[in-house]
Amino acid sequence: MITSNTKYSFGGKVATLETKSFNCMISTAKDGWFKKQSMIFWDINAGMASRRQVAKLFFNGFLSSAQRIELHDVISHVIDEGGMSGKSLGDTLTELFDGLKREGIGFGTMIEDL
Repeated sequence: MITSNTKYSFGGKVATLETKSFNCMISTAKDGWFKKQSMIFWDINAGMASRRQVAKLFFNGFLSSAQRIELHDVISHVIDEGGMSGKSLGDTLTELFDGLKREGIGFGTMIEDL
């Protein structure tokens, strides 16, 4: 279940999810002053104080900031559905990244094995 999904100043958004299979946090924010947003995925199974960055999604340059924020919500729901159906965070992210790459939306990279 998506337990929070908060929009922040300067075009960022953070969602936390608690599912049957995993707990995670998804952050969509700018990588720097003159850069557009990317997404970072955090494993928070051991709590926020022990969170681990596990993956990052880089959007293709043609997407506007507004489209990236809209995708934050869509992606949060996809991740939630994967966890609620019993998939691991790693499997859910791999499927998500494969689909986003096929659609030309962006590419993801796993930072840590799950």
